[in-house]
Amino acid sequence: MSIGIDIGIDTFHLVGFDRYGQLVLRKQIKRLALVATFEKLPRCIVGMEACLSAHFVSWTLRKMGFEPRIIPAIYVKPFIKGQKNDCNDAEAIAVAAVRPNLPIVPAKSQDQLDLHAGDPDRPLWGLALAGWPD
Repeated sequence: MSIGIDIGIDTFHLVGFDRYGQLVLRKQIKRLALVATFEKLPRCIVGMEACLSAHFVSWTLRKMGFEPRIIPAIYVKPFIKGQKNDCNDAEAIAVAAVRPNLPIVPAKSQDQLDLHAGDPDRPLWGLALAGWPD
């Protein structure tokens, strides 16, 4: 089985396929229901598009025994069928997650994320938008 998660701000869209490629799961859940929902599912590959939240979701799912795979969005796009929406994105992610030879982004540790957030080479967009302090 493989599951694709489209990560939103408040909701996640889940789409799952069995080993024969048949659709077996299509669900929208709230962020707080993630653990409770996945406790009821069989352990499998779980794909998600690369974003900051994907690292946190990946840590949670790995602790629960799942095999999370963070996939760059550019490699998910060819698998999208129909119009772009959250459900179709989750379906494309589930399909891409089980493809061989697709590059997978390793989940960063909390220390790596903290280090990256404090990178002095990153532009100071927040200050540019809010105005420089006096």
